[in-house]
Amino acid sequence: MDNTVDKKKRSNASPEEGKYYKLRLIGYRMRHGLVLFSILNFLRRFGVYINPYWVDLESLAFCPEPSLKDDPGLYHLDSINKEDVLLLYHQLRWNTDTLTDHIKSEFRGVGLYRKEELAAFMMIRTKSFAFFGKEFQLGQNEAYLENMYTYEKFRGKNLAPYLRYQCYKLLAAEGRTNCYSITQYFNTSSRKFKAKLGAKPSELWLHLGLSKKLHRTILLKKYTV
Repeated sequence: MDNTVDKKKRSNASPEEGKYYKLRLIGYRMRHGLVLFSILNFLRRFGVYINPYWVDLESLAFCPEPSLKDDPGLYHLDSINKEDVLLLYHQLRWNTDTLTDHIKSEFRGVGLYRKEELAAFMMIRTKSFAFFGKEFQLGQNEAYLENMYTYEKFRGKNLAPYLRYQCYKLLAAEGRTNCYSITQYFNTSSRKFKAKLGAKPSELWLHLGLSKKLHRTILLKKYTV
């Protein structure tokens, strides 16, 4: 894959940039059983953190290659440079508080394009990852997958599982056969997505916090994978 992405390849004028995108996002979460997940996210604005989550193991060995509900010849993978990732975050109105640190770190972005338009993307880390202050170190045969996103106009084509699988193959060629990811306990959409991939829980953690000073992360369970 190339090291840079032409700016014309970004998903321009997407629904995510629309004036009422946040209102539509609320409706989407209600339809997909994400009410409790949304309430816990809302509580963070007041300094209250209640975050149970799994660390999942993903691998080529856990699922067959997903098929696209579209002509696969129209799609290709390409890398996304760190400056473009920053622009994607702004476009999606994602929290960028820690993005500057990410930009300086060893992560890389990977995009799935339909012709020249970005349809879905995700990020890969190969040294360590952190979630609500808890840091996890990665071995030479391990990688962490984060922030998978499919643009609204391309949903329903099975792009996310397809992109995920292609990244498994990319990483396996580099000797990284064990891929980890986070699934928040009440994020039902994420849980369904991971089920399609045959992801297996390796650990269950609980993060609790009050304001910015009192935080604790507790290991609740380790699983045999």
